[in-house]
Amino acid sequence: MWWDKPGTKPKPEGKPFPFMKIRWIGFVVTSLIFLVTTVSLATQGLNMGLDFTGGVQIEATRDTPFDVGVVREEILKAGFEDSVITTSNAAKTVIIRLPVETGADEVPAIAQRVTQILGEGVAVQVPAVVGPKVSGELFMSGVLAAVLAVLAIGAYVWFRFEVKFGTGAFVTTFHDVYAVVGLFSITQLTFDLTIVAGVLTVAGYSINDTVVVYDRIREMLKKYKKLPIQEVIDISITSTLSRTVMTSLATMMAAGAMCFLGGPVLFGFAISIMFGIIIGTYSSIFVAAPMLIHLPGRLPGYKYQNTEAAAKGTP
Repeated sequence: MWWDKPGTKPKPEGKPFPFMKIRWIGFVVTSLIFLVTTVSLATQGLNMGLDFTGGVQIEATRDTPFDVGVVREEILKAGFEDSVITTSNAAKTVIIRLPVETGADEVPAIAQRVTQILGEGVAVQVPAVVGPKVSGELFMSGVLAAVLAVLAIGAYVWFRFEVKFGTGAFVTTFHDVYAVVGLFSITQLTFDLTIVAGVLTVAGYSINDTVVVYDRIREMLKKYKKLPIQEVIDISITSTLSRTVMTSLATMMAAGAMCFLGGPVLFGFAISIMFGIIIGTYSSIFVAAPMLIHLPGRLPGYKYQNTEAAAKGTP
């Protein structure tokens, strides 16, 4: 290639989009996300679902399939709001979870009431009661899973790349998870174990996007050692942008199908995935990449030793 000839320096093909010149937009947006999320969590918290608050679970079967929509409507008319209804066995078994606080003595009466709602020919199993203690343990287990996942991801990137890249990946992943949790706090959508699964999925998607951008930046740093760091990052992001957009759109289509066709059970999960994809794409460009400029320390194999020199294009 022409850049292998003596006396020549490699130059990027085409003109990359100047993402780093508008990185201040990212700082403003990220600051607003953290501020709004923190205020919302402090003032109204999360709308915890049955998994975390406790309640009664009733399982009923019959020879013909249940119409979930009709069952949900009748349960709502009976005064049981925020109930979770799922089916199995070709819709011949329906599982109804009711977020009610009650003692063991009142459970049979609730089961009888639900049986009357479902109609004749229905066999109802012994209801299960999920107490506050079990629900609290589930919540702590979900939080622990999310924290350990983010820590493990950060540790891997630290090992796989460099400390500077690892720090950026850890902060970016935390940013995306915190933003998704903030969405459910602001909208007061039900937060249950399916949302925890969605949050963990967002963490994995976020680190995937970030690692793709970081890997390309590391590659370009070796190729364009004498270009200012901002230009190197712009070249790297521009070269991975088409891949990022196509992957995001494909995942959004799948999540959108779950959102509109999956019913209430998958609605929250799909929303967390869709919002997480948007936040993850944004953060890989305007959070992860700029951190390589502003975090202290050097980038191995790169000519410039500090941010000020890299910005000016002088050693």
